[in-house]
Amino acid sequence: MGDEVTSNEFTVLKLIADGPKMASAISKELNVSASHITSVTDSLVRKGYMTRSRSENDRRVVELVLTGTGQELVEKLEEKKSAYLQAKFRSFTEEELDQLVKLFQKLM
Repeated sequence: MGDEVTSNEFTVLKLIADGPKMASAISKELNVSASHITSVTDSLVRKGYMTRSRSENDRRVVELVLTGTGQELVEKLEEKKSAYLQAKFRSFTEEELDQLVKLFQKLM
């Protein structure tokens, strides 16, 4: 599937997997600088996982869009993440899982 991606790159890919987004919206959502998002998206464009395109609604706006390869990568990595987590949680008892859920709810 080409180059590996960093966790920051994967986070951005996941955010635009639902549809095109502006870099400024991603920057706000992740609470990081615009320059950081530019750096991450530059890398993803070079790797062929996303493109920048003009919005159909407002030609002044540039949106980040996944390529087919980017979509495939997100799906593949989501499957790997899910399998990893399932394997980790399989060793917990039902009581331990209940306790974990309660602890996470307390954090929220």
